[in-house]
Amino acid sequence: MKKTILAVFVVMVFLATAAFADAAIIKVKVTSANIRQQPDATSAVISRAAQGTFFEVIKKSGNWYEVAVTDATGRTVTGFINADVVEEVGGGAGGAAAAPAPQRGAAAPSYAAPRAAGGGASAGKFVVMAGPVFSNIAFSESVDPWKKKMRFGLAAGVGYEMPVGKDLYATGAALFSTGGCNFTYSDASGSYKQSYIGNALALRLGIKYAFNGPFVTAGPYVGFLMSPKTSWSFPGGDSGELSIDTANVNTLLFGVLLGAGYEMNLGGLKGFVQLTYNLGLSNMAKNTGGGTSTAKPNSINIIFGIQL
Repeated sequence: MKKTILAVFVVMVFLATAAFADAAIIKVKVTSANIRQQPDATSAVISRAAQGTFFEVIKKSGNWYEVAVTDATGRTVTGFINADVVEEVGGGAGGAAAAPAPQRGAAAPSYAAPRAAGGGASAGKFVVMAGPVFSNIAFSESVDPWKKKMRFGLAAGVGYEMPVGKDLYATGAALFSTGGCNFTYSDASGSYKQSYIGNALALRLGIKYAFNGPFVTAGPYVGFLMSPKTSWSFPGGDSGELSIDTANVNTLLFGVLLGAGYEMNLGGLKGFVQLTYNLGLSNMAKNTGGGTSTAKPNSINIIFGIQL
């Protein structure tokens, strides 16, 4: 019995040693190599490895090596590194030469999993963004006989994105956006056009969940209405523009945003396109005369952005 147990133990040790010896060792040969979530060049980057970093290969899938890394939350996960940015230096089928010893005076190579992309769990990325905005105002009272339409404008700003978990990011952005809505009315005398114009500077906060390209996002926003005014063009050449007294308007805006988009690689940078609906919850109407009417701004943004 003892001899049988000893024999089994010896066989297990031999198999374990053989398996270890058969594992390939790769070394990063470029300045910085991306480690991706999936074996795909468009997949999300979960970590980066500096030149000279060694990895033990879990398995090879086509032109990709699966390796163990530490993600932004400090957990050990598996990722994929492209064969074009590494070289095999040991192990593999047939037990090739072992990883080379460092040269005299050189630092010993590190086999530790690299830190998360950007330098650690708290690392993030700055974002620049811009795109068209289609704004409107939801009135509680009828505007008949006028017809209300969206107003076309532009939005632009900067943001910051920080990983807080697997595929989960905290986001923040400061965005300048045009807003308002248009009114039209026609009768026998001609066409009447009137616009409410209100630009805003808003701070957006949110949570983004990304899954290998597509992503969804949601969160609150708060903003400040700047220089509200109205413009008109009536038959007979009557036209003009007039600033609105902010004593009659609530200039503090707030609401929630809901969005979805898609991320892609653009020559080493990550670009994205995002569709966002901004649901206004604040009432711009001050109702100084004691009324109860509401005027709540909302908009649809198409945002194009790049992570720096």
